[in-house]
Amino acid sequence: MHPELSRQVALDRMAGFQRDAARYRRARAASLHPPQPVRTAIQLRLSACREELERLAALSERPARDGDWLVADLDGVAVAAVSLDDGSTLYDPFRPTSQAVSLLRLRRKQVLATAY
Repeated sequence: MHPELSRQVALDRMAGFQRDAARYRRARAASLHPPQPVRTAIQLRLSACREELERLAALSERPARDGDWLVADLDGVAVAAVSLDDGSTLYDPFRPTSQAVSLLRLRRKQVLATAY
C-alpha cells in the first residue's frame, strides 16, 4: 500500500476514535447531573384523603382500614401512610419510600406519646 494512502487511513481511523470519545464524554456528562431536591412533607390527614389511601392500598396490596392515618407526600403526591390505630403501613412500591415510612413511624410514636 502506498505510504500516503496508509497515512490517510490512519488519520481517518484516529478521527473516528476521537468522535466516539467525544460522544461518550457528552453522554457520560449528561448522565451525571445531580438529582433535583425532593420536597417531602408529612401531614396528618383524616378521612378526607380516602381516595389516596385506597390508591396506596391497591398498590401495596393491603387493606386500608378506617381511622386516622399519617400520610407522607412527595411533591404533592401521597407515597406512604401509617395508621395511627394499629401502625399498619401503605406505600407506593414503585417509589423509594423506606425513609418516608421510617419518618411516619417515628411521627406516629410522637403523636401517640402526646395523646396519653
